[in-house]
Amino acid sequence: MEKEMDVLSAKDDRKFEVECGAGKAGQLRVGTDTVCVKVGQRVRMDGAEEIWDSVGVYAKEDESGNLVIRVLVFNPDWDEPLQIASITSRPRDKSCQTSVGCNLDHVNA
Repeated sequence: MEKEMDVLSAKDDRKFEVECGAGKAGQLRVGTDTVCVKVGQRVRMDGAEEIWDSVGVYAKEDESGNLVIRVLVFNPDWDEPLQIASITSRPRDKSCQTSVGCNLDHVNA
């Protein structure tokens, strides 16, 4: 009999948890090492409708071992995306007294 994996366990090496509900299309719930999620929406550009990726959420471990989640906003009228949030944790740093650091400065990405 195959043993079922607990995909949300903090006891393994996974760094992030993703939970996504997409209406009738389904759901996703997993633990993972990196994340890339884009949300697109219908827009009208040049007289035609299309789907434009408006928001992106990206998560990974940086070179210092910090876990970083970045939230970016995209607009077809802009030259580059705008980072609206950066959320950082340092789970392996036992001397860190802050569970989560949050930077809400808007930064060109």
